[in-house]
Amino acid sequence: MPEALKPETPTPAEVIPGGVVNPATPPAITEQPATPALAGSQESAAPKPVEPDYRALYEKMQADLDTARERGQEAGVEADELRAQVAQLQEQVLRDRIAAEYALPPVLAALVQGSDEAAVRQHAEQLAVVAAPKPVLGAGGLTPHSEPDPYKGLAEKLRQRRYGI
Repeated sequence: MPEALKPETPTPAEVIPGGVVNPATPPAITEQPATPALAGSQESAAPKPVEPDYRALYEKMQADLDTARERGQEAGVEADELRAQVAQLQEQVLRDRIAAEYALPPVLAALVQGSDEAAVRQHAEQLAVVAAPKPVLGAGGLTPHSEPDPYKGLAEKLRQRRYGI
């Protein structure tokens, strides 16, 4: 059959209202019939959307970002100061604990130095040797400032009599 005599087969786009000929092409836009304006009352009832001021929003967000960065830097500096203070207090606790182990008086405990625990122990040990009380030599009897015991002689006499010594 020649093409002129062939009945035309309708395409899906022609048969289906709003049908799409090629899926890659968007559907046809149908125009809405214009509605007659009602004496301007409808226009005032629905205000036109206002276009946001993007420059002002950008500047506001930039200012917020700057303040957040400043607060972050301040917090970082404060955190560093607190870390240093914690390290210093831990060293002091170590010195005090080791000085207490060696029974150092508070005056000498403040002088204990060292960078690590072994060095602190060694220094505390040296200070403990210096600060140790000197042994008192025994006199072997009465000291000049003590009163003589009146019963000592009596006890000696009783022992001699009883045991015959």
